Amino acid sequence: MSFILQVLGLFVLVASSEMLNGIARTLFLNRRVGVANAKRLALLPALALCLLICFSYVPFLNIRTDEGLLLLGMALSLFMGAFDVAVGRFVVKMRWASIVDDFDIRKGNLLGVGLVAMALCPLLAMRMARWAPG
Repeated sequence: MSFILQVLGLFVLVASSEMLNGIARTLFLNRRVGVANAKRLALLPALALCLLICFSYVPFLNIRTDEGLLLLGMALSLFMGAFDVAVGRFVVKMRWASIVDDFDIRKGNLLGVGLVAMALCPLLAMRMARWAPG
């Protein structure tokens, strides 16, 4: 049970950072570069935040295998995808078509790409931790 709560803690930290990234994008980028470009630009800091959180948090989970880290990353991505859909639909009141469009790479939307990249964050973070001095 403790492990599950720790994993949920990771999910909440990442979701919180992604919400703050989205708020910052809306406040500072949307008007300057347009909504579509702002979403694309915000992908890099979103992934950097996820990687930083994973770098700091995942070592405490004591997951020792690459498979376990990939499974954690996939669970994180599924959680974040569901979180994005829930916030979009029930908080922002987006139409289902708009939510689906956010995942459509053919329309230049990178949410799906970001979720795939996010699945790799725990593994990449642990590899980085092994390379880090000290």
